[in-house]
Amino acid sequence: MLWVDNHGVRRLTPRECERLQGMPDDWTLIPKATDSARYKAIGNSMAVPVMRWIGEGIVAVDGGG
Repeated sequence: MLWVDNHGVRRLTPRECERLQGMPDDWTLIPKATDSARYKAIGNSMAVPVMRWIGEGIVAVDGGG
């Protein structure tokens, strides 16, 4: 993932990507994990706030049980 600012283009850090997905900082930082592995894990996930919103909508429609 790339970010453009006044100084050019730079790659977002894994921590920035985690934040965009609604994860806690360093959620994917496990021993011996490369940045590539972290980017892959983040990319294969679903945004936590969106999943919560969908779940709450299902509960609201279904009545919770």
